[in-house]
Amino acid sequence: MRSDPEQMPVFRHGKARPIVLVQPRTAVHGSFVRMLPIGLLYAASKVVQAGHPVQILDARIAPATDERDLLRMISSDTLLVGMTVMSGASLLESIRLSRAVKARYPDLPIVWGGPHPTFSPRDDLREPFVDYVVRGYGSTPFYELVRTLGGGAEALPLERIPGLSWRDGHGRTHHTDVTPSFEFIDHRDIPYQLIPDLSAYRYFDSDDIVVPLYSSMGCPYRCAFCSSPALYATMTKKWQPYPAADIVDHIAMVRGKLGATMIYFIDDDSFVDLAHVDAILEGLRERGLQIKLGFRGARVNEILAMTDAFLDKLADAGVKALHIGAETGSDRLLTLMRKGITVEQTLEANRKLARHGNITALYNFVVGYPTETLEETIQTRDLILRLMQDNPGCIILPLNRLKPLPGTELYDLAVRYGHLPPVTLAEWGRYEQESTDYEPVWLSQKHNQFIRMMYLMMYFIDGKMDKMSAGRSAKYIALRLLSRWYRPFALYRFKRGRYQFLVEDLIYRVMKRFL
Repeated sequence: MRSDPEQMPVFRHGKARPIVLVQPRTAVHGSFVRMLPIGLLYAASKVVQAGHPVQILDARIAPATDERDLLRMISSDTLLVGMTVMSGASLLESIRLSRAVKARYPDLPIVWGGPHPTFSPRDDLREPFVDYVVRGYGSTPFYELVRTLGGGAEALPLERIPGLSWRDGHGRTHHTDVTPSFEFIDHRDIPYQLIPDLSAYRYFDSDDIVVPLYSSMGCPYRCAFCSSPALYATMTKKWQPYPAADIVDHIAMVRGKLGATMIYFIDDDSFVDLAHVDAILEGLRERGLQIKLGFRGARVNEILAMTDAFLDKLADAGVKALHIGAETGSDRLLTLMRKGITVEQTLEANRKLARHGNITALYNFVVGYPTETLEETIQTRDLILRLMQDNPGCIILPLNRLKPLPGTELYDLAVRYGHLPPVTLAEWGRYEQESTDYEPVWLSQKHNQFIRMMYLMMYFIDGKMDKMSAGRSAKYIALRLLSRWYRPFALYRFKRGRYQFLVEDLIYRVMKRFL
């Protein structure tokens, strides 16, 4: 059902005032996998319908000039600047850009939204360059905030805007409750026109123009390391799909109007109901829509529930990739994190996918849990090697270190084991998954060094640059050559556990400044 904003309010100067939204730079992966800033488009949907001129700055596109470009977009008539913020590198970039805006326009409201502000609004509002925080799903709260700041007729007082946090004139912070429901945006209301050139949104410099879509909202599982259970705690239904027919219409639209050649479903979990996915595939077949597909949310137990015929159907429909959370090679840790699978089941699912070579399995791993032993991390290393042996076409994604997130079960466990939660935004800025710097206090120095070695070698051990990149730029040609040359050395270090004299770490720290 399409959204229907109330009648556009009367704004100062008799017009809807312009808004600037910012997608900050991210960590190293952002230079390889650049996804359309769908969060900003969703947040802007009702505001655009209400007639506001909205500009989006994607700082990942031209990072060298992002601050200058942002200030050029702002004028004395700008209503506000909004930013989508994640912990880690994105947060540090948001701080830098917010300070630059406040230095030039001290009275211009700055609004933060996204994953980090949703779970730590108090930390954000301690800083003078953050005026408002939108928590949870943002299109309605953001629209109401725009109406209020613009002085529109029938604008709500701040206290009645759901999911809003702000600081009043006396420095006190206020927070309203988040609406306990998912936010479904009709695809016809997504303001894709705010991104006139989609050519920059590619994976590993491929020829495909990739557009992210949702086929469902939420997740019914309760993984102890994941923030989703906390986000969905007040919701009666933890997972709800979009109608299959709407998804097919959405795909047809972005293919026809935007030139998309690949759809990447960014659901928390796409395969809760296999019949729902089957209905999407049938809809694509009936419409004669040929387009590449990828799924971020796939679980081991769900793959085991798929028949070979169903996997063949996925491949025939254009599915090229399934992103799977294997997480660890330790059954004890899988139980600790409430993953609901075993290591043997991961191996079984991998062997099944190996029989369907047109579908690439991309595996995600996380290490550094409280109580995790070095032997269990070595078990994770061994599982990775076994996955590569059984399915040579699979891809092992760069290793993630556990970063305890407020609201998760593992957060409380980490605190009991000596974790000191970040307090300042600068500390949160170092909370980066793709970092070799963060070392949990509960791990020994040897254990941390072993993890650092794994992290760096996992860029090379599976030949992912050749598998994922057909880019013809000098950057990607050089990276492929480097990957091919270094892979034997990386495999030797990885298999033998040689973490000493890790000069590669110094090289990595230098290289990532230029990636």
